[in-house]
Amino acid sequence: MKIGYWIAVTAAAGCAPCCSALSFSRAKSMTRSNFIQSTASVIFFSDIAGSSPACAADKDNTNPRYIESEVQMKYGDDSKGNPRTRGVFVRKFTGDSTPYSFPTSPVSLVKEWPESPPFTQKDFFRADEGDDENFYTLPRLVYHIDEPAVASLTQYYRANIQPGSSILDICSSWVSHYPLEFKDNMKRISATGMNPLELMANDQLTDYEARNL
Repeated sequence: MKIGYWIAVTAAAGCAPCCSALSFSRAKSMTRSNFIQSTASVIFFSDIAGSSPACAADKDNTNPRYIESEVQMKYGDDSKGNPRTRGVFVRKFTGDSTPYSFPTSPVSLVKEWPESPPFTQKDFFRADEGDDENFYTLPRLVYHIDEPAVASLTQYYRANIQPGSSILDICSSWVSHYPLEFKDNMKRISATGMNPLELMANDQLTDYEARNL
């Protein structure tokens, strides 16, 4: 079976696109699980035409509010296979050009705790006690925090991580919430995570290794 995996990342209209390309190949009989975990075949980036509100808050179009992406997976693309393509559009929040503000106020880290812990062993059970590796077999191109939280993290990273730093992004995925300029300003951004396809879709990384920690 011939395997193919395409990620087309497109900047919102008028915004600077991120451009890069990688290519890999793998050909063998695979189960559904093995296919999903297989190495990507091709990654390409391009811009798209059309009007979009993504850059409305950014007059010079250097820091759009979001970047829209098309992700496609293609398999069975040979004479013996049954060619199929699955695709989805995703939106990456950049953490810039948002309508949100983030006022700060002092927070007390001192708290009166009871002598006996108010927790039981059951309180620390997970909702899903299954093997994490099974859960992360499928790439999930979703956010686990909302846009204001993304923007807050992005601005925190910009204010506290010095240019030229080397960053280790642990438990990473398809987004890292770093400012757009980090790819050029940082010495290195390395990552580890559970799903190789999600890591491959993360265009802020300089290198990565999929690993079950």
